[in-house]
Amino acid sequence: MDTIKLIALADLQLGVVIFALGLLLALRKVPMNDSFGIRIRAAYESEQRWYEVNAYGGRQLAIWSWLIIIAGIAGFLVTPAWSKFYIGADLLATLLTIGLPGLLIWRWSRRR
Repeated sequence: MDTIKLIALADLQLGVVIFALGLLLALRKVPMNDSFGIRIRAAYESEQRWYEVNAYGGRQLAIWSWLIIIAGIAGFLVTPAWSKFYIGADLLATLLTIGLPGLLIWRWSRRR
């Protein structure tokens, strides 16, 4: 398996994991803890606040995980001529999938 296909497979796996973890948070299945969830100061204000912040954060993670899943699918379709472009676009998709939800969660928690 060539490098692009390995990257694509890793993207698919990462995207599915992020989606599943986000779904657990969105469905309020994760009680307050110190190891899993949206761990920002606002989330620890109360148990109710924990579930509110994590539900919002989980929805954001689940939504944005599709970007990296789509990037993974695209990796299986890319031709060798586009492989360098794909690597850059894939890196950007990965950074956006992780960074943008973090920023949105932080902003949302400060407004509430």
